[in-house]
Amino acid sequence: MKKILFFCLIFFSFSLKSGNGELARINDIDIWWEGFGDKKNPPVLLIMGLNANSKYWDQEFIDEIVKNNFYVITFDNRDAGKSTWIGKEPFAMKVLQFMPSFINEYLINNMIDFMLDEEGRFRVEESEQTSAEYDLGDMALDAVGLLDYLYIEEAHVVGASLGGMVAQVLALDHPDRILTLTPLMTTPGFDTEGLPGPTKSFMDSLKKSFILNLHGEFDAAAILIETAQYGTKYSSEESVIRKKIKRIQAQGNNPYSLQTTAVGASPNRLNRLKEIKIPTLVIHGSEDPLIPLEHGLVIAEQIEGSNLMIMEGVGHELPLQYIPKITNRLVSHFNSINN
Repeated sequence: MKKILFFCLIFFSFSLKSGNGELARINDIDIWWEGFGDKKNPPVLLIMGLNANSKYWDQEFIDEIVKNNFYVITFDNRDAGKSTWIGKEPFAMKVLQFMPSFINEYLINNMIDFMLDEEGRFRVEESEQTSAEYDLGDMALDAVGLLDYLYIEEAHVVGASLGGMVAQVLALDHPDRILTLTPLMTTPGFDTEGLPGPTKSFMDSLKKSFILNLHGEFDAAAILIETAQYGTKYSSEESVIRKKIKRIQAQGNNPYSLQTTAVGASPNRLNRLKEIKIPTLVIHGSEDPLIPLEHGLVIAEQIEGSNLMIMEGVGHELPLQYIPKITNRLVSHFNSINN
């Protein structure tokens, strides 16, 4: 019961047209993707994070890369957006809806506390490796399958948060498909010894957002957890945040996604990072409250010859104000293989 509740809480070759993008049949599931720019240009594959669909990438970010003569591909990971949803509403979640609010709040507080181990890091259980529906390796195969579907041999790969974990697996298991690698605000593994866990303020906001969701205050919950990830240097007006959340929700939000179990079911990558010989740029915010900067520093340290970009005053986010700096560095990174 505890494990089921925990996963519920993590976040309350044919082609079919789907809006401006398409659905591709890959690995026996549908993967929604969208391309931007000239297909003749070098491809850039963007992989988004935990339970966040492809619309989490700001259009300004995509446009800046496209105007530098690259073809950008975004897609919804399995269990997100318009791609196939594997996680379904469990019976335990239905039961919660009929419980008194004080019991729900008690359960939420306990489940959030259970998410962290004694060192304050996200808990990873070995039992998940045999019980999970899929793992990061399967998600990496989805990315490979999409490249195959698009007849793309190699691409520049940028992965944010969980997407950065998938990108690492791609680089380790399918290095021949990657031109350059950019792990963005990500980790080699939440259970990496010596690395800090999320901040207390972020976890407190996570608890509050779940409670707001239970009370039906969905917009307030979304705004709270979004702003809880921000650093101190940049801020956004509430109207801008609401517009972004509306865009993301319109693409599809699966509150019962199993992506969290995929992380738990996957081995720590720290000891394998030295195998990566692909040109790598690690980008991380100095004030990331979810995956602290130390995680990015370790990745950069372990990948020989990698470069590091620290976004000062930035949290677990890509601020609109910072997009020109990020994209300029990315474009230089992409073009470095031609020098």
